[in-house]
Amino acid sequence: MLIASSMTLGSLPILSQLLLGSPIDSRISFSINQLMMMATGMLFLLCIVIVIGSLFALAFSSNRRKALQTPLISLCVVVFVFCGLKGRFAIRTKQFEDLADRSRPLIAAIALYEKEHGRPPAKLELLVPKYISEVPHTGMGAYPDYEYKVSPIDPGLDAQWELSVPCSVGIANWDLFYYLPTEKYPKHDYGGAIQPIKNWAYVHE
Repeated sequence: MLIASSMTLGSLPILSQLLLGSPIDSRISFSINQLMMMATGMLFLLCIVIVIGSLFALAFSSNRRKALQTPLISLCVVVFVFCGLKGRFAIRTKQFEDLADRSRPLIAAIALYEKEHGRPPAKLELLVPKYISEVPHTGMGAYPDYEYKVSPIDPGLDAQWELSVPCSVGIANWDLFYYLPTEKYPKHDYGGAIQPIKNWAYVHE
């Protein structure tokens, strides 16, 4: 029973990430994800506090066998939740690898437009219908839309463009998944550490 309950709690981070990647309404998937992650985080912290407190209480307990039950239960939950968080990270990385693959036709269309016109399109809609049939969505429920911007053109320099997907995982979080045509990224950008994912960059804010 204990193991089953702990596994269920540990699966919450994984389920929440699968929900973010599913093609459902962004507001619904994001809201449910936030509730699940808040519950997981609070439970994780509570169990750590219980484990530490119980270990101190052992020194003053007359029945150490019973006193050990509480920290062991909490420790079991902590281990499974931690494994769930690690699994969530692996699933999230795979989801963004898939997103990078799905984005190849859009990137190719931008590059072809740039080759034919001498500069990238000012907006993605200019690619339709000659280069792509429609501006695609990302395929991720919580992050459905691409953002696109072109830097100012300086004399003698090629216009630079950027394709990105804002992918916040919390209310006060601004993670970003972005692509540059140079496919060269710094170790830190946008105020966070960079995780290379295929030929894109994921910014952990």
